[in-house]
Amino acid sequence: MPAAGHDETEGTDLGQPVISVIMPVYNCEKYLRQCMDSVVNQTIKDIEIICVDDGSKDDSVAILKEYEAKDKRVQVICQENSGAGVARNMGLTKARGKYLSFLDSDDFFETDMLEKALEKIEADQADFVVFGCDFYLDDQNSFKPASFSLKKDTLPPYTPFNFRAITDNVFRSFVGWAWDKLYRRDFVEKNHLSFQAQRTSNDLLFVFSALVVAERITYLDKVLAHQRRNNTDSLSNTREKSWFCFYNALTALRDTLKERGLFGELEKDFQNYALHFSLWNLNTITGPCYELLYNKLRDEWFSDLGITGHDESYFYNRKEYLQFKEIMEASYEEYKLRLSVVIPIHNAERFIAHSLDIILKEQEVPLEVICVDDCSTDSTPQILADYASRYDNVTVLTNEKNLYAGYSRNRGLLAARGRYVHFLDSDDEVLPHAYKKILELCQEQDLDWVKACAEGFDDQTGETVTNPRYDMSKMPRSLFGEYLDFHRFPKKLLAYTSVVPWNALYKRSFLMENQIRFNGLYCVNDRSFFVHSCIRGRRVMCTNRKLARHRTNVSGSLVMKRAEHFDCQFESYRIMKTLCEENQVSENVRFEILESELYDIFVWYRKVLDAANPKEKLENAEAAAEEAKKEPGLTENDIVPDTEPEIIVKVREDMHAFLLGEVDIPWFEQYGKRSRWLKFRSLAKV
Repeated sequence: MPAAGHDETEGTDLGQPVISVIMPVYNCEKYLRQCMDSVVNQTIKDIEIICVDDGSKDDSVAILKEYEAKDKRVQVICQENSGAGVARNMGLTKARGKYLSFLDSDDFFETDMLEKALEKIEADQADFVVFGCDFYLDDQNSFKPASFSLKKDTLPPYTPFNFRAITDNVFRSFVGWAWDKLYRRDFVEKNHLSFQAQRTSNDLLFVFSALVVAERITYLDKVLAHQRRNNTDSLSNTREKSWFCFYNALTALRDTLKERGLFGELEKDFQNYALHFSLWNLNTITGPCYELLYNKLRDEWFSDLGITGHDESYFYNRKEYLQFKEIMEASYEEYKLRLSVVIPIHNAERFIAHSLDIILKEQEVPLEVICVDDCSTDSTPQILADYASRYDNVTVLTNEKNLYAGYSRNRGLLAARGRYVHFLDSDDEVLPHAYKKILELCQEQDLDWVKACAEGFDDQTGETVTNPRYDMSKMPRSLFGEYLDFHRFPKKLLAYTSVVPWNALYKRSFLMENQIRFNGLYCVNDRSFFVHSCIRGRRVMCTNRKLARHRTNVSGSLVMKRAEHFDCQFESYRIMKTLCEENQVSENVRFEILESELYDIFVWYRKVLDAANPKEKLENAEAAAEEAKKEPGLTENDIVPDTEPEIIVKVREDMHAFLLGEVDIPWFEQYGKRSRWLKFRSLAKV
């Protein structure tokens, strides 16, 4: 740490100083003494300290005058407020030293900083030297490493060197600030280097121009400077007043590279750095200027900087490329709105308020909720109207007639504006804080869709209900976080995951571009949606992060509702066949899709039969036949009564006709044991 005071005996005229320290000052009274003490107490004494006050309104000038009176090496210059760049240039005109140091008045420095930097630059006869720095967190009184400011792994194992020896992006090996460097003054003057006359990003042009014209560069792997962070008065924390300055700096650097005949050689590095610096400014700025900057980048500046027109392979940082791609594809409103939650609702007065509260109060992402009321007859419409009146991001759509969940989800999708869409059922719940991490995964990997884990709970008891399809417990751990190729391994997605939509997030543009929609059936309206998304998805992933809780054992017999609409099962199979034909899937993929569909049909068929014959609950007709053999004179029909409810009789007849008339049984038989449903076909007496 630098010393707290300074020696008042300093100040004799030492002739030409070895180092000129140039320091712009603006309204920095709170930190100025610590900074000045760390400078005047440097172990090398042969320096001059040129303080240029940039029209401060506080006591900064008075403090500087105190130091000037005590130490003849301190020179105070006052100017009207013109920015740090102009102040540094003013200091340059007064500097007499052999070397130049540009310091910021709210930072502070190790007392041997100049001595160590001087030793290194002279030892290597370099044009400039870069040294290490860290961050001082002002609000926490602690230090934080800043290793990115000096990327040693990209630099050669020898010094000195020039920019052509840097193995990574030339403009990312050092940061474009001036206070962690020491420059030879005749090098600066020979190359006509100066700072831009703007409020922020005024040192980038100077630093990077020096980088590309220097013949001899060196560095010192030692932390010698401490940049103050979390200072609310700092220029870096008030960039909304000068949100465009970084763009001016980048275009000036581009023009300088062209003037010096270096742009052709450094074009790719420059454009990658321009993307990096543009996104950094966007991601760290606040206030109304965020939208201004977003639109400028999207509509003009990315193109002007040469960033557009390249594919992913052109960019060094994939995460930055994906954000750039996202910005170019989305309007500001779409970009800021990360998620649309679409909820089809019918008579959900007991659940919907709790479900909405978790979404609206316990998530940390910008989202909208689109509730599609499918002609509820209870108090649900009043509850939804209340939420819509209290929350600007809640929209309620009402169907004119009962059209079921699939249609309602489609209607919500068409109204959605979010980058990703979550289709939640009205009696299920999103886990608190679940969206943030899963959306981050979607953005980092640019996913078409992601399946997340879910947990079940019993509506009557509240107890946890396990389901291997929902929690993906049978999914090999190695498959989580990896891209899944459905066309090579369809069984991985069909066997280990569920078709339900409420445990997944889908990119809205992916659904819209591929015209992926839910079918309009009373039930089984999500199976074709899932299979279609599997067929068309190219960036698909499963994650072991949890997303939702699914309510089970809700009053009302789902099985008998399925029985009343069992034709939906058959129609779903027909839709699957059409999807396979339209998308020209391979024979193997077609088999896995249709086999899974038929297996699901028989699963529900057995549930319907069991519900109609609760005393027997036999697995299938083959089991009934085996039971009949145990008693002489007993037949299969004695075990499975032939007197059944009319609806069950119809389901049996329809099932028999469907299998004989529409299912290519020999085609399934050639796959033998892989065709799981074949062992149950005797249930339909086929």
